[in-house]
Amino acid sequence: MYLATGQKLFIKRIENLGVIITLDDRSKWKVNMFDITKSKLWLVMDEVTVASYIGSKFKITHTKRNETIEAEFITKI
Repeated sequence: MYLATGQKLFIKRIENLGVIITLDDRSKWKVNMFDITKSKLWLVMDEVTVASYIGSKFKITHTKRNETIEAEFITKI
C-alpha cells in the first residue's frame, strides 16, 4: 500500500536503464515496459508526483517534462 500520492518527491535512484525507480521517500517502483523509453531519460533528483491508478499500479509524473509513466509499487525500503 502506498499513501504518499500527490506529494512532491525526488528520484533517488534509477536502475536497469529506467526499469526500476526509487524515490526519496524510499518507495520502489517497476515501470511499465511501454514507458521505459521515457523513464530511462529521467535523472536522479528530478521532481515527480505519484497518483493512484488501479490496484498496485500508479501514475508517476515528471514535473518539468510533464511526462507520465505507469508504474507498479514494489515496496518501501
